Amino acid sequence: MAVEHPNTAEKYSALSSSFADAPEIAATVLGFRIGDLGFLLPISLHCEVIGHLPVNPIPRVKPWFSGLLNMRGTIVPVVDLYLLPNTVGSPPKKRYLLTIGRGEKTVALWIDGYPLLLPDMATPLPSLPPLPELLQPCVSHAYSHDGQIWLQAEFGALFATLGNS
Repeated sequence: MAVEHPNTAEKYSALSSSFADAPEIAATVLGFRIGDLGFLLPISLHCEVIGHLPVNPIPRVKPWFSGLLNMRGTIVPVVDLYLLPNTVGSPPKKRYLLTIGRGEKTVALWIDGYPLLLPDMATPLPSLPPLPELLQPCVSHAYSHDGQIWLQAEFGALFATLGNS
């Protein structure tokens, strides 16, 4: 009996619980940083900063794919956005894993520090800043807050794009 697996886009479509389509987003969001890029998460999206779990590398994969980790019995892919093509900078020595999603739809990202609650993020920038090519179709808006740029990304689309690249 063959088992059908959903394609990557279908699997992570639930993570696209998006912000409003308008450039003004919810009053309070979570923000996390990866190098010069700040990303916004809707409060409603399940995420968790996890401790020191071992990431098991997989041979012959894209450089940005760090490997897999076992989180309470769920195998979770781990992505390092520092290693996307055309990304500048190097990661700090101390980083954290942020999981986004639940169950088999969970993906982990290496982030630079703990996520922050960011209120009043309603000042959109007129255009997106330069982004790595794989991120461009997944970012809809950019915002300025306290002198830093924050991106509104659709994480389901991002993970699907990475999975299909």
